[in-house]
Amino acid sequence: MKTIGIIAEYNPFHKGHAYQIAYARKALGADRIVVAMSGDYVQRGAPALLSKQQRTRMALLGGADLVLEIPPVFSTASAEGFAMGGVSLLEGLGVVDVLCYGSEYEEESLEPEIAQLLAREPAPYRENLRALLKTGMTFPAARSRAVAASFPDIQRKKIHRLLSAPNSILGIEYRKALLRLQSPIKPVSIRRRGQAYLTEELPAAEEGNFASSSAIRKALLAGTPQRDSDDFPENLAAAVPEDTGRILRKARREGALLTQEDFSLLLFDRLLFVTEEELLSFPGIPEALARRMLRLRSRYQSFSQFSDLLKTRDITHGAVRRGLIQLLLELKSVQETVPYARVLGFRRDSTDLLHRIKKQASIPLLTKLPNARKVLDEKGLAILGESTRASNLYQAVLSSKTGQPFVHEYEKPLIQEPDPVKAPRPSS
Repeated sequence: MKTIGIIAEYNPFHKGHAYQIAYARKALGADRIVVAMSGDYVQRGAPALLSKQQRTRMALLGGADLVLEIPPVFSTASAEGFAMGGVSLLEGLGVVDVLCYGSEYEEESLEPEIAQLLAREPAPYRENLRALLKTGMTFPAARSRAVAASFPDIQRKKIHRLLSAPNSILGIEYRKALLRLQSPIKPVSIRRRGQAYLTEELPAAEEGNFASSSAIRKALLAGTPQRDSDDFPENLAAAVPEDTGRILRKARREGALLTQEDFSLLLFDRLLFVTEEELLSFPGIPEALARRMLRLRSRYQSFSQFSDLLKTRDITHGAVRRGLIQLLLELKSVQETVPYARVLGFRRDSTDLLHRIKKQASIPLLTKLPNARKVLDEKGLAILGESTRASNLYQAVLSSKTGQPFVHEYEKPLIQEPDPVKAPRPSS
């Protein structure tokens, strides 16, 4: 049985994601598809637009068989940490044959060669990188320059292009993680279709184009539909699968879409009382950023305003947001690999996959959080504790915004599709 893994955020799930799953089924011959998905917080240093339970439901309705959570200490990390989190989670299952990921460029690109270089980090590359960083260059720019210098001149333009494309960067990091873990999982990229990653305007409905997640989020948050209103733009409906559209329509109507602004007051409370020593205990907050946070905190107005204020020539916007989200969520655990596989949901006709994982996994499989103490070691419990606090905070903000009851993380059921309550009754 061929099992294909996908690392994703589904923030939210759209037609490009559905295309990837269909490609894994048809072109790659997947019998089962496992998704390692960011939980309630995502890699750009922000809360997910919808809860991980809602996004799990989208993924299962979109064709995935099993959805596992990437804990927030990994899901809000740099591209390197995010990739290692997702890859190590899939590797630990012991059943994944192929990792399928999207890329801006074709398979025959230099991604494998760049990944090998970064996995080895030869002395000339390290020395060049250190020298470039000393000039005040951001890490992404310095790394791109140092990598390009390790290849012939004729390839350098293409390398710079690869290392400036978000999906290609992640693809290289996935490959690097597989090399470092000496994993037998085979990486396969597919060409990203439709809009560029950061495009913020939806295509017209009749164009039938693949919209970016950024454009979908912007359209969902535009305007303030009244409660119980069913206002849902035609081009937005055309950008997502029908099941996703149904979930998004309901969430938009109920005001159940969260952004970083919904956490502004909570972040300000953390900033008011934090010390430099505590800031430096977070792995994603270097000394320069810590001192800048303390120096400018009296000018705080909101999450996004403060992250814009903190950005400098040598501290990227992404690094700032990830540092702020680590502070907000108190994410201090430092571990290279995910120590357990927490199940968020599965398709009812894929229970064979769970049975195989239980037999072959090198990490514990968690289906019931109250049982965690029986199967996790100290490091695993620490990461699960952070994840639980972070998800309870997300739920508290969501409940406050919508008026819905608070549900503790340990009380949330697994998402199972198809839901027998919704399934049509057999004809008599």
